[in-house]
Amino acid sequence: MTKTLWTNRKLTKFRSRTIDYRDTITYLLFLYLHGDFLEQKLVRKALEMGASYCDIRTAKSSGTGLELKDRDVEKAQFGESEGAGIRVLYGGAWGFFSTHDLSEKAVEKALETAFKLAKATSKASKRKTGLAEAPTVDKGVIWVPKKDPADIDISEKYEMIKDMVSMAKEEKEVKTVTAGYADKTLFQKFVNSEGTDVRTQVTRTYVRASIVAMDGGNISSVIISAGGTGGFETFDQLGQHPLENTIEGAKTAVRLLHAEKSPSGVIPVIADQDLAGVFAHEALGHATEADLVMAGDSCLEGKIGERIGSDIVTIIDDPTAENVYGSFPYDDEGVKTRKKVLVENGILKTYLLSRETAYKLGMEPNGSARAESIAYRPLVRMSNTYIKNGDHSFEELLEDIKFGVYAKGSRGGQVDTGKGTFQFNAQEAFLIENGEITKPLKDVAFGGSTLEILKNIDALADDFRFAHPGSCGKGQWVPVNDGGPHVRIKSANVGGA
Repeated sequence: MTKTLWTNRKLTKFRSRTIDYRDTITYLLFLYLHGDFLEQKLVRKALEMGASYCDIRTAKSSGTGLELKDRDVEKAQFGESEGAGIRVLYGGAWGFFSTHDLSEKAVEKALETAFKLAKATSKASKRKTGLAEAPTVDKGVIWVPKKDPADIDISEKYEMIKDMVSMAKEEKEVKTVTAGYADKTLFQKFVNSEGTDVRTQVTRTYVRASIVAMDGGNISSVIISAGGTGGFETFDQLGQHPLENTIEGAKTAVRLLHAEKSPSGVIPVIADQDLAGVFAHEALGHATEADLVMAGDSCLEGKIGERIGSDIVTIIDDPTAENVYGSFPYDDEGVKTRKKVLVENGILKTYLLSRETAYKLGMEPNGSARAESIAYRPLVRMSNTYIKNGDHSFEELLEDIKFGVYAKGSRGGQVDTGKGTFQFNAQEAFLIENGEITKPLKDVAFGGSTLEILKNIDALADDFRFAHPGSCGKGQWVPVNDGGPHVRIKSANVGGA
């Protein structure tokens, strides 16, 4: 039976990585246990009931989560989950329902409920929707980790975060360290009524630490993270080794204890790779999400083809980047992902699009529909968003600044995509005086108009890297990454956070 079912399936390896026998058998076993028969039967049933479209996402995930606070174990768990999410389009309206019970009876009931919701919504809503055309796909893609977390004993994972805590505490002012580790392997299958049948396997590995330092009445905190798509090899491949990051994070926390308050005013700012990535993601990336554009909540509405920034600025969203935390091979509508150039040499080129938003805007979908899990409908989301590398050295960015601020990392902030304004709080900063980095600063914030800041970028360094990985919230949480080179902004509003 297995041979008959799967000989026609295309299993694609990730770059040059060989898929070994064990991984292939594991994957095919999953496909066998969750075969096409039920999904194909249900999407046909949806069409027979009168739906114009139906898709089913089936997923099974497994992973480990560990957390230490100082030397006390706060969390140690291994979890597995599975389920299915069903979307039905009827009369120009959506119905959606999910279940964690994959029995035929439960999934069939979920379909019937989704259909009823779509039918009721169609009657109540005057605004109708549809889907832009997308290629029909029949493919399986396995991204095989070189150092699979499933093959690594939990004690080794525990020792890694234990070492992170110990290394941070070598700085005597560091009082509290909370370190966490997580890995997750997601098997996902997408089947729709148009004939698309996509299977993917992606593993992500991630560590994070919160470091708190104290000296008298002064308190400071720093957060570091590292990880990517893959196993333990991602820490070395992306230059984000957890122990090195932890040591630097602890030193940063100690520096902040004795740093001076930020100057205020409109002055030059150099943003490091982390903060440049946060700007690309928060201020620009969200404004390119097509659902926000259609809702009138984007300062980039109607601006495709227009100059919105300096001609040295190119901003990209790329879910295909190898090993990077926000990468994925197909989106949650079965559309193959690709690199999207959002801004090219200062010109806005496109938006991030799902099939639905592409239909409404008369554009082509570009693989940007993502859902946190099968319990959620896909939304337009970013992946790995970054500013393209420049050709200056970091020293060249400094040399023309008589008085300014060098801002590093992010401690959160605020963005209004509709008004096109933002304010970010830097994790740490330094004063720049006569082309030299001098005093450490704390509580530094900078902001202004997104479009003005894009035009005020006058130099980019040649030291691109992806910043620390994390999750982006938009009613749902999805893995993302961002980055860039050092970026010089000739004038920005700077003040205390």
